[in-house]
Amino acid sequence: MRLYTDLLPGLTNVTNRLRYFSFYCWVVRQFELHRHTFKEDEWSIFIRRAEAVYALACQVGDSVNALGMAGSLWAARHIDVGDAFDFTEWTDGPGQDNQYLKASRGNFGQFYVASMQQMGMLMPTRERIQAVTPDHGLELAHAFGSACPDACERLLAAIETGKVSHDDCIAISEEAHPAYLNSDSQEATLLLRYLRGERPDDPTAPARRATLWNVLNIVERTGTEDADELRRELYVQDNIGTVAEESLTANLTGWRAYFVNELCHIALEVLLNALTYLINATAGSNPDALSREIASKALRKVDAVTSLTAAADARRLGSLAHEHDTGVELAELAAAAEEPNKSQLRSAVDLLFSLWRRWGSDVAIGRILADATTAGRSAAGIFQLLDAMAKRPALDALAALMRRFIIGNHLLIAGEKLAGGTYTYRFIVDESSLVDGIPAEYTFTNPRIGNLITFAYDGGLLDEDGDVAPAGKALLDAIQPV
Repeated sequence: MRLYTDLLPGLTNVTNRLRYFSFYCWVVRQFELHRHTFKEDEWSIFIRRAEAVYALACQVGDSVNALGMAGSLWAARHIDVGDAFDFTEWTDGPGQDNQYLKASRGNFGQFYVASMQQMGMLMPTRERIQAVTPDHGLELAHAFGSACPDACERLLAAIETGKVSHDDCIAISEEAHPAYLNSDSQEATLLLRYLRGERPDDPTAPARRATLWNVLNIVERTGTEDADELRRELYVQDNIGTVAEESLTANLTGWRAYFVNELCHIALEVLLNALTYLINATAGSNPDALSREIASKALRKVDAVTSLTAAADARRLGSLAHEHDTGVELAELAAAAEEPNKSQLRSAVDLLFSLWRRWGSDVAIGRILADATTAGRSAAGIFQLLDAMAKRPALDALAALMRRFIIGNHLLIAGEKLAGGTYTYRFIVDESSLVDGIPAEYTFTNPRIGNLITFAYDGGLLDEDGDVAPAGKALLDAIQPV
């Protein structure tokens, strides 16, 4: 999370549509103009009604292109609006179960505020009620109002009355739908200035600009905008051409470090699920015995007695593409929570060994991982342990890795989460034995690439066929021509 936050800042896994930034600036400004209060309950109802009406209108007008809008599941159940649909039952009870969203301050308060403050759209404050900045935020608020004046009038009326009609929904959707951003408008100009990282006073701009260029470059060269394929390319990097500009190459190195850690964690999750099955099969056993049994299954007999370095070199995968493909296969296994067989356990260990031998001594990758690491809980920590045990028998080294990174760290982190009220234990300790194994479904983390692609569509950088549009090519050429 630390890595991808630095590589693609200014949006999150749940900031799903580009136009929400201007829409929210407009809503914040309207509250300031029309309510003149700091009462949090009034603000909560105001923003929740605004979100619900926006989602409902776009579902009525164009549900196909309304993906990622807050409250869409609720809105899809109420598209038969009629002449005066009273939606307050689903908006005015923050925290209740029957609401369009349970979050008391809506999607905006839960997911957008921090990003918008970071980018200078909202004033920095710890208060629940926000205010737009007098430059960028106010510009976006005015631009949204100018781009869709009729929609804004109807939106404001619906927010005030708690009612909306079918005709209102159609009109709001036609002007303000996130998929209908007019590329010639001031609103689009301002949103693209944010997305393309063109504001010098935006601290999130350089990294977002570099990632956007690298992603569009891959789309231009491969013809695919699929998030999974883009993830592959950012690790393997065999379809990127010659990238020479320093900020772009540094960004690519950062993404590669991210995926090194990602592949390590998916391999560990397969081993973790194997451990939970073994715990149940043995009716509990001590951690050392369990670790060595998993390690022995994952190693050939010849590997178990040779040095870790010799075993790892014999088993390392032949290419970056092979490492990525192995990671995908392991992710599918982890997502099903099935018990790994001996062959699958060996694949997980092959991947760990391969990543260690390929990247363990890479200074640039190591520095990036170390800067993002807490308490050694990352690929950097794994590599450090394997380095320290390089001359030891492979069985001893793998068992030590199991004890520290799967058993020890899991119990430590689960304990920390339990202190915060969340139970995540996959096994517990009973009289020095591990008991009650619970296999779980795991997958790759979400590094926001899919959301970046959606933003690129919204902003006209990609056309409806998924190709890089002229505006996207202009960005590419402005930084480093493809």
